[in-house]
Amino acid sequence: MRGRKSAFWGVMFLVAAAAILMGRFGYLEGIGFWSILFSICLIAILIKGVFRMKIGTILFSLAFLIIVNDELLNLEAITPWPVLGAALLGTIGLKILFPRLSRGRLTGHAVRIEGGDTPALWEEGLDGEDFSYENVFGSSVKYLTGVVRSVHVDNVFGSMEIYFTDACLYRGKASCSVDGVFGSVILYVPRTWQAEIKTGNVFASSGERGRNAPDGANVLHVDGDMVFGSLEVVYV
Repeated sequence: MRGRKSAFWGVMFLVAAAAILMGRFGYLEGIGFWSILFSICLIAILIKGVFRMKIGTILFSLAFLIIVNDELLNLEAITPWPVLGAALLGTIGLKILFPRLSRGRLTGHAVRIEGGDTPALWEEGLDGEDFSYENVFGSSVKYLTGVVRSVHVDNVFGSMEIYFTDACLYRGKASCSVDGVFGSVILYVPRTWQAEIKTGNVFASSGERGRNAPDGANVLHVDGDMVFGSLEVVYV
């Protein structure tokens, strides 16, 4: 997985390098360095949004592509607020019409079980241990409870806080995939856990704060791509 993501971003930057050289030779007249760089990043996010069926990511990537290249496309009349408003309303409308599609990942229900001398846990259905969250152009706070196997986060031009403090990891391990563009994501985890952060950062940062000695029983694998943003794991 890590190798595929590195290859993906490697190809994107090679395309950006080629575009810059073509611009210097006059083949892309009127397109500046930053426009090319931002466009490549946005196209990469758009491609990932299409494959993951993230409606908000797709529409807002398209909207910002139009904003960055409005003069080239002769679309100054609809930038920036009209196209952003259209992306927002389009996201809301499509999420209402296709609620299952908008989740991008399968989710399910949880049933609480108790028995014997063990504490109560939330035994998830086959799909219930996987959670998916999408935040576009806003702020969001999520609290995870019960058994967690995987979490998928898409944050575009916004901020997200996700609390794992009341969650139990599936067999002591779970994965958290975070994709962020122009925003911040903070993961709050218990001090006894260990977070292994392996994200691809493009003009972004990833780190942890307040780490204590882990007990080795619970490991949260954190990966994904951060573009012009930040990811922080906070031990509480």
